[in-house]
Amino acid sequence: MFQLLERLGLFAGRYATYLQVRGELETYSDRELNDMGMSRADIGRIAREAAALAKADQACGEDHRPSLLRQRFSPYL
Repeated sequence: MFQLLERLGLFAGRYATYLQVRGELETYSDRELNDMGMSRADIGRIAREAAALAKADQACGEDHRPSLLRQRFSPYL
């Protein structure tokens, strides 16, 4: 039972991270995305990659989005 709750917490944390990253990237203009080396078509993939990096302890609601984006796009942020 504990493993099920752990897995649900991990899923919820990853989904929250996915939504946060996707939401933030969608606010950027095409030019800003291009400056970071991505296009609008890459947003979903990048959000999924960021969500895959999320750990179970991130399910507590803290905002880890900037650090996740910095890991992948450190030269651009």
